[in-house]
Amino acid sequence: MTNENQQGTKTTRRNFLKGAGLALAGATAFGLAGCASGEADSASSNEKWDGEYDVIVAGAGIAGLTAAITVADEGDGASCLVVEKDSLPNGNSPFCAGWQLYFDETDGPMNYLGHLIGESTPEATIRAFVEESKENLNWILGLGAKEEWLNIYEPDPSGEETNEYAEYPDDNTVGFLLFKTEGDQPHHIHEFLFSEMKKRNDTIEYKASTPLESLVRDASTGEVTGVVAGGKSYRAKRGVIMCTGGFESDPDMLRDYTGVKGYPYAGKANTGDGHRICMKAGADFWHMHGGAQYWLSLRNIENTRFVSTLYSFTVKQHGITVGVNGRRFYQDFDACSNFKKYALPDTDITRNVGYRHGITQFGGDMAHLPLPEKGWFVFDQAGLDAGACPEETSTDPVGDGWAVSADTLEELAKVIEVPEDELLKTVKQWNEFVDKGEDLAFYRPSDTLTGLNQPPYYAMLCVPALLNTDGGPVRNEKGEILDPFGQAIPGLYSAGEFGSIWGHLYQGGGNVGECGAFGRISARSALARS
Repeated sequence: MTNENQQGTKTTRRNFLKGAGLALAGATAFGLAGCASGEADSASSNEKWDGEYDVIVAGAGIAGLTAAITVADEGDGASCLVVEKDSLPNGNSPFCAGWQLYFDETDGPMNYLGHLIGESTPEATIRAFVEESKENLNWILGLGAKEEWLNIYEPDPSGEETNEYAEYPDDNTVGFLLFKTEGDQPHHIHEFLFSEMKKRNDTIEYKASTPLESLVRDASTGEVTGVVAGGKSYRAKRGVIMCTGGFESDPDMLRDYTGVKGYPYAGKANTGDGHRICMKAGADFWHMHGGAQYWLSLRNIENTRFVSTLYSFTVKQHGITVGVNGRRFYQDFDACSNFKKYALPDTDITRNVGYRHGITQFGGDMAHLPLPEKGWFVFDQAGLDAGACPEETSTDPVGDGWAVSADTLEELAKVIEVPEDELLKTVKQWNEFVDKGEDLAFYRPSDTLTGLNQPPYYAMLCVPALLNTDGGPVRNEKGEILDPFGQAIPGLYSAGEFGSIWGHLYQGGGNVGECGAFGRISARSALARS
């Protein structure tokens, strides 16, 4: 048996490419000669396993729970092991907003998603996602969720209700389900699915505090036959489904693949373990730059806490954002999803503004911005009075460590260590834009232009924030993980944001949507193996 332990190795662009090169070389040698020398040991008939299951699922987020429940409900007695890294699930699933995308037809969503990800994801994979996402709502209801527990936002045939990219046709064919947060009921889709998994303990065994360490592969066939997790070896007779999330909490991977030192809202356990493990197994990778990222979000001065983790939060209309050089450098009315007013049907996306899960118009293209490590949100007393630092956060932002202040801009520049002359020029130009009613530098929406004239002046630290990454191993329409030659690695599957289909533009609710769709697709593909 092959013990491919990669958990202790940091993934950087250099060793990732080096590892991928070795995997390619190994795969080539394997194809010609059966197995590269030293690449693997055969799993012998007397191999000692600590447990045997039909399917093993790595990760107990929404994707992993969906996969495990599908194995239990559709596997005709098939057994499933779910291994979770932490004592409780600690990726993005328990902390996300919980919106799950669904569709009720095929052609419209295929057209819409073709505009969003058609150049980055094969049509067959998109189609599989669309077809299975048509079952997302009914599947949740079929598990026993009551309609009164849910807010159901049906696709709008009239086109009056728009979605993230209203400039593109058929954006109105997207629907959503969301668990309500009041009453005696599950308040989140992850909470609901976790309780459903526990009801199936006759076929699903759940092991917390059991981090996945490596995959076990047969030396003669390359088939994934099991895992090592928590120091023990477990056999997977039909397949392993990787649902280990992103790499939000691996600073090196964020810097190397997105070019930004990002600060995640959640995903504390998402440190790229699954990426390293699958790289060792010879997986190809895609969409490593992608995700719901970045915008400059407000933090306390010590840089230890966010002002808000709400995905749509912003108070940036009450001031301006400058870099450490004292200059504005981007369209700074930013949040995860500032788009509704600024992304209308039949308008020109190359001139529209607004942030769409961190993606914004830049030079006429929609792109992730290479945001700096920190910036400063600068506002005046009028801005503070209007809510630049929300009262629910603090009524004394300076005393509570959320902001610094000074009686003059010159003094404020010294406090935040930016060039005094640059900050003065920036504010002077900004106030001229406000008087004209038009931001001629970065075309910030006119209804967000607020002057800086009333001392004292304030500054709050802001840093690049992200919800999640989307990059990882390439998956096909069956949920199979592919090698660099487009061949499926036998017995290895994925679901959720781990190698997400969202490779360019992202529609909100899409990650939770693919947790459902590919959780079921990958489980069924594994069950179909003898």
